[in-house]
Amino acid sequence: MTILALAALMATPSPLRAAPTYYWAIPGHNFVTTTSENRPFHFLNRSGNSLDDIEQLTLARPQHVQAIMLDSTESAIACARAWLQPIHALGQCGQPAGFFRSVLFWDSSRLTAPPHWAALWDVARYPGQRAFFRGPRLTLELALLADGVPPKKIYAQLSTSAGIDRAFHKLSQLRPYIIWWRSPAEAYHILQEQTVLMGITPSAIILSPQTRNTLARPYQAQMKNILYSPAVWSIPATLPAEKSSETRKILLTGPPRLASIPDPMPTESLEISDSFWATHAIFLSERFNAWLAQSPPPAP
Repeated sequence: MTILALAALMATPSPLRAAPTYYWAIPGHNFVTTTSENRPFHFLNRSGNSLDDIEQLTLARPQHVQAIMLDSTESAIACARAWLQPIHALGQCGQPAGFFRSVLFWDSSRLTAPPHWAALWDVARYPGQRAFFRGPRLTLELALLADGVPPKKIYAQLSTSAGIDRAFHKLSQLRPYIIWWRSPAEAYHILQEQTVLMGITPSAIILSPQTRNTLARPYQAQMKNILYSPAVWSIPATLPAEKSSETRKILLTGPPRLASIPDPMPTESLEISDSFWATHAIFLSERFNAWLAQSPPPAP
């Protein structure tokens, strides 16, 4: 079920006052593995991924979302703005839920060998459009990986003015070729409707047979090049107290989860740093939006 479908359902009058159904909201096209306790979870695919969408969903009245899956930066911002309920004694609003996986993908009918990060910028050898996430998180890391920075040194670079400038300079080189997506639903639509050569996308779009068979081209995932982003469950601020208590207990004992990071992790992959983005998210978001607002250079 989607957010729009839920809104329509809530707006439809019912002659019977049945107990409401509560949903666990996840970004579209993400694999979720339920716990061994086999509780009857009702999942809701949320298509919006902006802070405005998160605010609207977490402050809805009446509230029919029991828990919402966010990345750790979104959860920290929403928690600070009182859109979420604390789960832990220190006021933290997020409970670990595994990892979102964003994979490097390519059109296997046009590229005979799997690409690596640097190939994203090689438009002379590989002309064509690229799909990127429209935001600093994931995207700045990706720029430095493509520029030859080893995964273990990414955040040391991004913690300096020179490293940030380096990442934005790298992005500017590729900008005329980038198609931006804001949510998994938008990424899926791009790959379904357009002939993108390569890029970064949520893994489930490429790996799920149900979605892969509907894409415009025979896209494949490069499983050595993955960005792992910590996911957390959070409780909306307007969820009733009794349901909040039940949800908190589930979150602390056995919630649904995404996949974990493999051990060992592929050497060209990267775990997105929670601590870095907790400190730098606001500043880098402002700089990214200002960079986007500038007139892009023309394609060569």
